[in-house]
Amino acid sequence: MYSTSWLRSGSLLLLVLCLALLGCTGKKERAKVKGRVKFFDKYLTCGTVTFYSKDGKDTGSGNIDADGNYEVSDAPVGDTLITVVTPEKKKMMGQGAGGPMGMPQGDFAKKTAMKDMAGSKAAIDPNKIVEVPEKYATTEKSGLTFTVKKGENEHNITLSP
Repeated sequence: MYSTSWLRSGSLLLLVLCLALLGCTGKKERAKVKGRVKFFDKYLTCGTVTFYSKDGKDTGSGNIDADGNYEVSDAPVGDTLITVVTPEKKKMMGQGAGGPMGMPQGDFAKKTAMKDMAGSKAAIDPNKIVEVPEKYATTEKSGLTFTVKKGENEHNITLSP
């Protein structure tokens, strides 16, 4: 009788450990989000849209094309915070210091955007850039949120001053 009880306890413990390991793989769910970004009535012509999980541990980003379209193929599923970063015209035209392609330096969101935009093969005409307020470059100030669901999502973003 003692050995049967021990066997049941051991089996139960093994089952619990297996379930815990399966549930704690560390891989978060990802989904696709696409849409268009505009500032007032003008669609952005370049930049980066980044989705951050509420805890800030997971991100997914995508470039904005010349027509204002963006696609993020690896956005974290759940409630997210969003940043939108565009290069600064004056820095791209050599009128100021800054990072690659005139991007402002500073926080993680800006550095992520610069890295993503640096991989873009399309040349950016500084005269066609639709600049947005710097507040949209940080999760603390952007005020942009979206709940990403499994599968494909569509989310158009309209920015204001």
